[in-house]
Parts: sequence; C-alpha cells; structure tokens
Amino acid sequence: MPDNPEASPLDSIVALARKIADECPSCANRASEIIMWASEIRERRPSREELAALVDATCKGYLPDDQRELLIKGLRAFVRFAE
Repeated sequence: MPDNPEASPLDSIVALARKIADECPSCANRASEIIMWASEIRERRPSREELAALVDATCKGYLPDDQRELLIKGLRAFVRFAE
C-alpha cells in the first residue's frame, strides 16, 4: 500500500518502481519500463496492444495465458480511471 494516501495511483506505482530499482539492481531495467509506462499513461491512455506489450515486456514467461489476459483487462480498467 502507498505510504502517502494522498498520492495518485500512478505516483504510487512510480515510487514503488523506483524503490524496486534501488533495492534490486537486477530488476532495474524492468522497474524503469514500469516508470516509463506510468509516465505514458499519465500523458495519454495506451491502447490494448500497448498494454499487452507492457505485460509481455515485464511478465513474459511468468504468466499463463488466462492470467495474462486478466492482467491486460485489469490494466485497461486502471487506465480508464488513472489521474
């Protein structure tokens, strides 16, 4: 959960990704991808294909297809309500 309840969800995601990058140097590349995508979400709403590319870039090989689809659907819902 976020340390700052007043922070937007995107700010919380970026803060968590930065913390991951600081604490786990081997995860820094993936964390920077998350930061990049959070910044783009803030600027505009990515398409389903772009969200699928994000999921594949960060989770490929770790999720079964049904969970991948659920994650993409969840991200699409999240993007609709992002600040």
